[in-house]
Amino acid sequence: MSNGLAKHFLELRNRVIYSLAFFALCFICIYPFNNFLFTDLVNFLDPFINIELIAVEVASPFIVPFKLSAYLAALVAMPFFLFQTLAFMSPGLYPQERSVIFSRTILGTILFYSGVAFCLLVVLPNVLNFFQTVGPSLIKVSTDITYFMNFVLSLSFGFGIAFQIPIIVNALIGLNIASKETIKKYRGFVLVMCFVFGMIFTPPDIISQFMMAIPMYILFETGLLFSYEKEKESHS
Repeated sequence: MSNGLAKHFLELRNRVIYSLAFFALCFICIYPFNNFLFTDLVNFLDPFINIELIAVEVASPFIVPFKLSAYLAALVAMPFFLFQTLAFMSPGLYPQERSVIFSRTILGTILFYSGVAFCLLVVLPNVLNFFQTVGPSLIKVSTDITYFMNFVLSLSFGFGIAFQIPIIVNALIGLNIASKETIKKYRGFVLVMCFVFGMIFTPPDIISQFMMAIPMYILFETGLLFSYEKEKESHS
């Protein structure tokens, strides 16, 4: 028994080392282009903003591109992280369970990338443009690049997490944790929670909160829709 546990812990350690090594490799490949990536991000958002980016802290010009490189490396390495997780779990799963988890993991990864892309292409331009239009035109906005990057990364990460709702709903129904009819009864509560989630992960304005809450609720309904057939099979 102890030998079996030691073997599992050794495999877990190896999987973690592999994941960290792959992340480090991705970071090393991305880091030389960190300044170009930061410039491209700012240039992409420049038509929607009218702010002057400044560095208040001495280390900000180094830390901000470093943080962006780490974030992009984590995004690139995410499929490999998930693969290592599944490889560790697979010996204890039935083939059908392995297939279900594998397919949901791939879909969850695609949804996370879709959430980040939706934030960068749709949400951020509209939110930043909204901020620039509500204030007096005489105000010249200057912000530290650290705050700017934290705003962009936290918002994009929040949308990536929010886009996991269909997977969560599908798992609740597929694993018989809750029936579809039971989840339907909590639609109002889910809608409220979508807005609460939007309040946490978005700036304190109604536009960005709506742009997160409404897609989240649509994804919730989508998860219910595509979980219908699986629920019927579980009751047969």
